[in-house]
Amino acid sequence: MLFQGLIQFWKAGILNCRIDSGKESIAMNSNTVHRVPAGKQPRFNITARLRQFYNRLQEMLTAFTMESYHFIMGAAIAVILLLGIHVYLENYVCVVVLDDQEAGFVEVGVVRDADEIESYIEEITYRCGELYDMPLEAENNISLIREFRPESEPDSEAVREFIRRHLNLAADAYMVTVDGRPVAAVSSEKELDLIVDSLTASFTRTSGSGRVLEAFVVEELDLKKCSAAPDSICSADEVVDLLVENSKEDTLTGVYLAARAEDRIALESRYTGIESEDDEVPSDETPLPVPAYSNNTPKIERLDAEMQEQKMNEIDGVHVKVIEEITVYEPIPFSVEYIYDDEMWVVQSDVTTPGKEGLKEIVYHLTLENGVEVMRTKLEETIIDEPVPQVITQGMAKVPSIGEGQFVWPVASRGEVTPGRGFSSWHTGIDINAPMGTGVLAADSGVVWFSGHGGSQGNYIIIYHGVYWTLYLHNSENLVQKGDQVNQGDVIALLGSTGRSTGPHLHFEVRVDDGTGEWHAYYQHEPIDPLQFFRP
Repeated sequence: MLFQGLIQFWKAGILNCRIDSGKESIAMNSNTVHRVPAGKQPRFNITARLRQFYNRLQEMLTAFTMESYHFIMGAAIAVILLLGIHVYLENYVCVVVLDDQEAGFVEVGVVRDADEIESYIEEITYRCGELYDMPLEAENNISLIREFRPESEPDSEAVREFIRRHLNLAADAYMVTVDGRPVAAVSSEKELDLIVDSLTASFTRTSGSGRVLEAFVVEELDLKKCSAAPDSICSADEVVDLLVENSKEDTLTGVYLAARAEDRIALESRYTGIESEDDEVPSDETPLPVPAYSNNTPKIERLDAEMQEQKMNEIDGVHVKVIEEITVYEPIPFSVEYIYDDEMWVVQSDVTTPGKEGLKEIVYHLTLENGVEVMRTKLEETIIDEPVPQVITQGMAKVPSIGEGQFVWPVASRGEVTPGRGFSSWHTGIDINAPMGTGVLAADSGVVWFSGHGGSQGNYIIIYHGVYWTLYLHNSENLVQKGDQVNQGDVIALLGSTGRSTGPHLHFEVRVDDGTGEWHAYYQHEPIDPLQFFRP
């Protein structure tokens, strides 16, 4: 300002003098007017000019002093006001409040810039949407409230970490229901058609000569619009696998079985993503949040842990009913006709005409439930080949008494009676030890009444001698057939250990005929001690 005053003084005091050449000139200031002849150069009064400059300078300094005082006072007041406003505004912070439906309103922390938090929420929502390939929305209500808090310490990193862990992200989805019971969430309405088609295909047989007439799901499958955590949204194949697994369990047990909790897509499952600093986080990127199931009340009711477990246990499989037409070829059993011959023994028979099975074509309608046949209806039957009856000639003559009542030892290599396994009230014969495959001999001449296999007896033979019957048990192989006539000492079998046996041996019995000459029951004839026929 002083410099500007000096310039103004110079212009006013010196430069304001005009000099016109060739004529009389008058200076603008009357105190310095000098008259001079025309054509002469004017002479300046230096002392007057200096005094005038001094006066001007003094006036300007006085004015400047007054103006500087007011300026300094105003500037000081302005500085104080600005500092006060700055301090006041610095103590205003943005309080972040999270509305959590479990914990209620939770104060997350304070930050300096609300735009930073809004941008962070938009960023993680966008990144999670790209990760799951579906649009997501933040379901939590996050409020940013500006308050005056002089002693608060803004910490944006802590706020961002809290939001990352507690922000609920959800996508628009559709809940698949079976008779009104929720099963799992899918991404779109078209998934329901894929689920129904896959379910019917899972229980439709593709092999054989069958033709599927109809296939449908017995229960009502429907969709309800909902919000769901992105990791809980299933594909159509995953829903089918879940329903098919439970349907097979239901079929095997005959009742609806509750699905196991660990196999169920929980309606309120939480994505167990990045939970600690040790978990892997993409470098130079904002960590993804831990999204949770949307608890938006108008869409899906919230379940606590106990209710969730109960509802999951109520979810059963489905029943897929298939109506199938099949064509099968079944054999027709042949009948047996007997011709009786009085000249043949009653234990003798002969197949005169072999029988032959017939063949028929049958068309059935099968009703299958979850792949298991529950009903079969015969539609038509066509005989292709008629069966040929079998003709058997059966003897009627009484078996003669051939034996002499004197027995030989029934084991070719002799052998010994096992100690403790002789004849008694609980053991109706004797056990003779001998090597495997030793020849078993007919103790007397007679007719083979039975040659075959029994449960505890193994391979065994019954021979009729007239007064007596003899039994040979646990053979490895029988060498004679029913109706064969044998002589005393003939090899009729090979010793073995079939049936209920602890080792190679022959269980040998002797029974006294009851007078009928026929064998109808195992204990029909009374057993006696075989060793009495071999004592000296």
